[in-house]
Amino acid sequence: MKKGIHPEMRLLTVRCACGAEHKIWTTKEQLKIDVCSNCHPLYKGSGGASLIVDTEGRVQKFKKKFEGKY
Repeated sequence: MKKGIHPEMRLLTVRCACGAEHKIWTTKEQLKIDVCSNCHPLYKGSGGASLIVDTEGRVQKFKKKFEGKY
């Protein structure tokens, strides 16, 4: 490799808005993120299948409210 043309890689601690810290290799000086695997709903299990259940309840509520009006 040629010397002096490649950016310097450094081990950086990334801090999420939830307070979690992750170590990554990067060329950046500082990196802040809003969502990580510790606080994202799909990683925590509060999204996905449970979201479909909520949607079904909303659709049924809508149909009951407007039954016979459309």
